Amino acid sequence: MANDRDNDKLGDAPQAAANNQQVQLDIDDSDTHTSYSSTVRVWGTAEEINLDFAGPIRPSGQTRATLTIDNRVILNPFAAKRLALALGQAVQRYEQAYGELELDPRKRLVNQPAVAGADKPN
Repeated sequence: MANDRDNDKLGDAPQAAANNQQVQLDIDDSDTHTSYSSTVRVWGTAEEINLDFAGPIRPSGQTRATLTIDNRVILNPFAAKRLALALGQAVQRYEQAYGELELDPRKRLVNQPAVAGADKPN
């Protein structure tokens, strides 16, 4: 999955920060496992932030469902904040290119289902 991220520059590497220079970082993601996730649970402690990734929740009229965690990523709070900023910037660029993302699925419906009896005259 080589792309323009393969030669990222890190300005916060400890040695480089001490010398006030950037480090050229070569990225090798040839053996990286890739998975799709539509659900994430965020939780943590004072020392770490945990991200649990899972597939979609598909309730079928039941009052209880099981969410199967496919992958867990544990970050220190500093890495979590950098990730939050990077994700915010990525979503902002996406919305500028493709339009605002509506998180409420009811507001995303194009054709609202008709209410039974709504089209009958009084």
